Amino acid sequence: MAFYWLLCLFIYLFSHHISPTVQGEIEYVCVDIYKQPAFQHPSMKNHQIQMRPSVEFQAMLSMEPETSDMITSSKSEERCPKGQVPIHKPQSNYTNNFIHPETTITAANLHYAIIKTFDNSTERFGGAQAVFSIYKPRVLKNQFSKAWVWLNHREKDMISSIQFGWAVHTGLYRDDRPRLTTFSVGSKHQNGCYNALCPGGYVQVHKTIYPGMVYDKVSVVGKKQHDVHLLVGQDSKTKSWLLMTRKTLIGYWPSHMYSMEGASQIYFGGYTEGPTGAISPPMGAGTFPREVNRIDNLASFMKQLKSFQDKSLVDINCHSFEEYVDSPKCYDVWYREFELGSGEMLTFGGPGGVCGMV
Repeated sequence: MAFYWLLCLFIYLFSHHISPTVQGEIEYVCVDIYKQPAFQHPSMKNHQIQMRPSVEFQAMLSMEPETSDMITSSKSEERCPKGQVPIHKPQSNYTNNFIHPETTITAANLHYAIIKTFDNSTERFGGAQAVFSIYKPRVLKNQFSKAWVWLNHREKDMISSIQFGWAVHTGLYRDDRPRLTTFSVGSKHQNGCYNALCPGGYVQVHKTIYPGMVYDKVSVVGKKQHDVHLLVGQDSKTKSWLLMTRKTLIGYWPSHMYSMEGASQIYFGGYTEGPTGAISPPMGAGTFPREVNRIDNLASFMKQLKSFQDKSLVDINCHSFEEYVDSPKCYDVWYREFELGSGEMLTFGGPGGVCGMV
């Protein structure tokens, strides 16, 4: 009997010791920087990796304040050895039934609470940034809820789109934690591609911060807010579209794969999806933004909304954007425009439910 209990204790202690390792193994793999998925495409054969922004691009960021939390995850140490980068492993061979950015806004199972440039706008944007508050909406199987920025462009019949922010996405990830997430549509990937999953797509360069990593500090309405700065901008020298947090380069989309000369549309806000006909998930903090309107009790927010125009990073023009909500009974957005200390700002969210269309 004593041997039995000792054996049980040994099994418990051993399994307790290895479980974090097993969990860690499913999150990402370290791969040679030149053997990551992006390089499994003929067009990338002679591609030279861009390890840092050009001097010209860095100059545009030099005046930006360091006001938000740095991007965080469950571990802050370098994840991979020298010469290797972390690549998130999806929970399955995930495919996305993507609808082009110009038509998703009318899909019955997709819901938006956003601000967007006017449809007849002729402006061109070289990128955008935002500081996102991080929440953990309750998302069920085959649902997602995102705090999101879209950079869209159409050239004749070709759609290009780079999208970024945080997402709780149970189709892509093994759990319901908020994670840094990107999505892109380009000449070689007209069905779209998440994170670093596609040949010829996104190139990962940072050894610690990567699409798919977890944000382990989550905001609570009325209490401490945890936020993160994310930016995507086109480097004027290399023409690549850089994903950054403040002045740190995370990775990029090569210019020959995403060759749009400026985005013609920008959206900022919240975005959810669930199976057609099912209950839609919460968005943001799960609260309507106008129900939590005190400055120290903010619902899910995006602030310091800026865009790249004329080789400068500037506050977005409030007269160039309009609010759009497809299901007001489930979600809402409040474009609060300029607020001292926060810049151009919006709050968004809602409880979800049986949403339908307007």
